[in-house]
Amino acid sequence: MRMKPKIGITIGDYNGIGPEVALKALRNKEILKLCNPIVIIDQSLLDKFRRNLDERIKFNLRKNKVQINPGKPTLLSGKASLDYINEGINLIKDKHIDCLVTAPISKTAISLAGSKFKGHTDMLQSVFKVENIVMSFYSKDFKVSLASIHIPIKKVVSEITESKIYNQILILNKSLKKYFNIKNPRIGVCGLNPHASEDGNIGVEDLEIISPAIEAAKKDGVKVQGPFPADTLFVERNRKNFDIIHAIYHDQGLIPFKMKCFDEGVNVTLNLPFIRTSPDHGTAYDLAWKNKASSKSMEEAILLAIKIYKNS
Repeated sequence: MRMKPKIGITIGDYNGIGPEVALKALRNKEILKLCNPIVIIDQSLLDKFRRNLDERIKFNLRKNKVQINPGKPTLLSGKASLDYINEGINLIKDKHIDCLVTAPISKTAISLAGSKFKGHTDMLQSVFKVENIVMSFYSKDFKVSLASIHIPIKKVVSEITESKIYNQILILNKSLKKYFNIKNPRIGVCGLNPHASEDGNIGVEDLEIISPAIEAAKKDGVKVQGPFPADTLFVERNRKNFDIIHAIYHDQGLIPFKMKCFDEGVNVTLNLPFIRTSPDHGTAYDLAWKNKASSKSMEEAILLAIKIYKNS
């Protein structure tokens, strides 16, 4: 039996709800029974949440300049966010933690701080030099993944290629087997265009890019089908036929997922050399420092990291 995993937890943008949901989540006694959490945080922020924290929680204290401006992305909050992430990366590389769970950051704040990255996913992909990763989202009865992530709609077509879709399908197949013990994963793929191009009458991308990628994966023994019209694939009776649905662009997959599973959804980055999860929401600046934020998604992110660790 594997030992309890050491879970590194970053607090994200401190002007958002990250510190609140990260520390609220660790009031969940089930989590403390199943893992050894290490929270990456500044002392001045920890002091504001010190009450009712279990002594089993460990802290990796940082030395950032902290100026709390609730609900505002700032240069300082961006610098701190990047510091927390970089420390998490160092802990992973030095094998001081087994999994990394990240609270939400602000793309605006980290840009102000000089980051060239749009978020955690592309940063981790670059640092660990992984050619192909897949952003995916999990709940108890609905799983979705994305072929393209944080790019404008007008760039989606140039972003997707047959080889990229093919490799993503293989990653999904491998990850569902390894992380969730699904012996023969069933993967459904969305079409890019309305009606999945309707035999080429509404664009050709589904015929020329997505269909060939699916056929190639089928030849490798993957149980994958599509491309399907996205407006009907997400209907419950259809999505229940698949263990995961691979959407072609961000909102195509995340609008139905978050409508159904917002409070319990978890973001999982697939094909990294370690386990990384996060809640499926953002910084929620409108709720920052009001003690009104739900920690449910963060709790689920930690619990899913533990589950994956035990399965893999």
